[in-house]
Order: sequence, then structure tokens, then C-alpha cells
Amino acid sequence: MDFRALYLAANPTATNELFFCEGESLMPVTDKRFLATLSLLLFAWALVYQDALAGMEAIWARSDTFAHGYFILPICLWLLWRDKKHLLSCNIKPTWLALPPLVVSLFVGLFAYAADINVLGQLSAVTSLICLLWLLIGNKQAWYYRFPLAYLLFAVPMGENLIPWLQDVTAWFTVFFLKLNGIPVYVDGLYIQIPTGMFEVAVACSGIRYLIASAAVGALYGHLTYNKTHKQITFFIFAITLPILANGMRAYGIVAIAYYSDMEYATGADHLIYGWLFFGLIIMLMFWIGGFFADKETASTDVANVIATEKNNIKSSAAYTYLTAITLSFLVIIFYLLQSIPVINTANKLTVSSEVANLAMQDKAVVNSSWGINFSDALQKTHQENNSGLEVFRAVYGNKQTQGEMISSNNVMHAPERWTVIATEALLSNDRPVMLVHLRNLNGLPRSYLYQFKVGDYYTVNKNKAKLMQAWHSLSRQSDISEVRAISIVGNSDLVVVRDALEKTFIKSTIKDFSFE
Repeated sequence: MDFRALYLAANPTATNELFFCEGESLMPVTDKRFLATLSLLLFAWALVYQDALAGMEAIWARSDTFAHGYFILPICLWLLWRDKKHLLSCNIKPTWLALPPLVVSLFVGLFAYAADINVLGQLSAVTSLICLLWLLIGNKQAWYYRFPLAYLLFAVPMGENLIPWLQDVTAWFTVFFLKLNGIPVYVDGLYIQIPTGMFEVAVACSGIRYLIASAAVGALYGHLTYNKTHKQITFFIFAITLPILANGMRAYGIVAIAYYSDMEYATGADHLIYGWLFFGLIIMLMFWIGGFFADKETASTDVANVIATEKNNIKSSAAYTYLTAITLSFLVIIFYLLQSIPVINTANKLTVSSEVANLAMQDKAVVNSSWGINFSDALQKTHQENNSGLEVFRAVYGNKQTQGEMISSNNVMHAPERWTVIATEALLSNDRPVMLVHLRNLNGLPRSYLYQFKVGDYYTVNKNKAKLMQAWHSLSRQSDISEVRAISIVGNSDLVVVRDALEKTFIKSTIKDFSFE
């Protein structure tokens, strides 16, 4: 369906120039108006995403896994300069097609900021930059420079969610090769037992660093070596698959060396050295194999000359001005909305209402929980225990605060390394959802706890729902405060008795009112 024809048929007075930018004269990339617009919009983009950009740089600085992020932008700029003949002579024509995805990305960034989902905000920042450049240089040039634009995505520090899966894959490959080699092995999850000792497939052994580095290097190598898209995609898949297989072989090699050397070698920091040396060899192997299928360099087509031959001499600055103004307006609106989201300073303290002072659970404060509940950076936190082993825990957070957050991978309801979940049960307490969890430790000691999240007047036991409601309350200014509540009892294996006792105490220990000092 030709939407342009339908629009022009319904609006006879409309022009191609105004609505579709088709009447816009082809502007050289060195045009002062284009450079001024580019500078203005990039400045506005950086202002909108200043927190996301600072967060990305902080991760690059502290994490070896994502240290390559420092090199992504220079590589993209080098790729542009590598083709400087085309870059300096090409003509551009801004496009409206990039505006919808840009707006969507901006609002995703707004939501990510309100919900404190850092990786989503950083992905939005890079995606918005790509859409912004696409909007300014037009469809033809954006397609021509599609790889440098897409390569910017490697600057986003993401992929750590693959670590558990990579650990499982590495453990599977290790056990497979050990059995293939005739080495006796017993596996329990991520723990691998051989006659001479035990190994754990830890986070550092997952191969996430190798995978991300290989993907970034492989994508660049494929772009520089191959001219055909299907070859580039095939090599990229190869660059992802090879390090996963190689990391499994590396882990097997480490265990095998330890087995044959009677645990003398490959058991300390030296196995990390073996790993990086092995990874270097794998990268060289990847390049060597890829070189056999390299395309011959073809003479580049002077796209600028082709474009210059088009008969398009209509000079209309209206469409360009409108497109720039609308884009800038969206950036300003998002910036205003970001600034309007309340951020609570964690230096402030919350005072609990007088209702707290009258609680029955005032026996003694708990510093280190025996069941391992941990919520850090709370604005206000209470944790108490009576002589019967009944504990009450409550932590209060701002929906958006200067440090920390309620829903975080660092915050846990119990210590998984000490306790195993036996059963869970969804309940209602005062018509509000609560979750009952039964635990048992390695010594067979039972413990149960009841928990609930409260965001404003909304109650849930689902972390994702709590996170979404925090973002919504921040954006709609309904409430700035959230809390997590939990109560636990130890030593009783009668689940019905435990449930009744926890429900009764949970209702009594509910805190409703908080205020700033």
C-alpha cells in the first residue's frame, strides 16, 4: 500500500517537500547548516542520556568484560574515515522514517530511568543515537554506513544474563570430554568431582569475556574481510559459536591437567593464564579460517557522483526545518520528563510512625540474618528477632533514589548457598498477596518466611510487577516510597502451623506510615 499516494490524494494541497522531505535538495555533508543541526541534536541527545552515558563509562572502567567499550566509538569513527572519500563528497537527505523509532527509543529510555533498569537505558541511549544519525543523513547514507552504526551497539555493557547458561554449557562440555577421555567424573550442578579433587564452574569460567570479545572482534573482521552480507552473517555466527565450544575445551583441559599432574598445575591463578593464552590462539584460528573465504576487494563506487546526477533541484528548507524542530522538541520533552522524576537522596532518613514503637516485635535488633535476607542501601531498615526465633524484616526505598534500589540482583530474600527452597505458596493476607517460602539447610533445619512488596498502595509478590509499578508511580507522581516486608520463623516443620503463625504476626507487624525527618 502506497501511504504517500493516499496522503497526497486526501490532501491535494500537501507537497512531497513538506511531508516526505522528497523535495529537499541533496545537501552535502560538509554543509554548515547540516553540521550545525548535527551538533545541536547530538548535544541535546547527550544531555538527555547523561546518566546512561556516565553509567556505561563506569562499567567500562571497572569491568574487564566490557573494557572493549572504550574502543567502539573510535573504531566506528575510523570506519567512517577509512571511507573518507565517500564521506566528504556524499550528499545527504534527512528522512522522516527514522523519527518513529527515535521517539519509541526515547520513551523506552524514560521508562528505564524511572524503573532504574540501567542496561535498558544504556541500550536506549545507543539506539537513539543510531536513529538520530539515520534521521539526519537519510536512508541512502544510513544504509551505506549500516555497519558502523550497528557496531555502536557493542558499546552497551550487556550480556551478563547469559552467564548462568554459559556455566551450564561449560560444565556439560567439560564432563563430556572427561568421560570421552576415560577420566572418572561425578557432576553435581556446577561442581565437577574427579579422583584428585573438585572443581567449580565459576562465573570467571563461564567464558562470557571470551564470547563478548570474540563477537565484537568477529563482527569487525567479517565486515572488513567480506563484501557479501551472507558471508558476514555466517562468520559472525561462527565467531559466537567457536568461543563457546573452545571455552568448554579449555575447562576440560584445565581439569585434565590438574588430574594428570595430581593437582599441581592448573588449580590456581595459572588456569586463568592458560585460558587467555588459549583464547588468543582461538582468535588467531578464527582469523586464519576466515581468511580462506575472504572476498577480493572491489573498486568502490562513487555514490556521491551517482546521487549528484539525480534531477532534484527543488530547494525547500521547510521540511528540513520542521524535521529538526520536531526532533529537538521530543528531546526537550524527554529531558523535561526525566528532570521531573523525583529522586530521593539516600542521605535523608525516614522516621517510622508511632505505630512502630508499639509493635510486639521489639525484643532485639538483628545485624546478620540467619536466613540471609539482605536489602542494601535502604532509606530505613528494621530487623528484629524475639526469643522464639521469629524475625521481622522491613526495608523502605525511594522509587528512584541516588544510590541503590529495592528490586536488584544484589538484594535477596534468603541465602541460596545455605538454604534450599522446599515449597512455595501464594497466599492472601488482608486481601493482599503474600508469598510463603519454606526452606531447609544442609543440616535439615527447617525455616519459613513470608514476604510482600508494597509500592504506594499497590501490593505484590512479583519483582517485575513491583519494578513496573515503581516506574509508573515515579512517572505519574502517585508515590515516591516503596517497601519490602518479610517475617520468618525457624525450627518448625509443620507447614500449616508455620503458615498460621507467620500470617498472624505479619498482620500485626505491618507498618503503614513513614515521613521524612
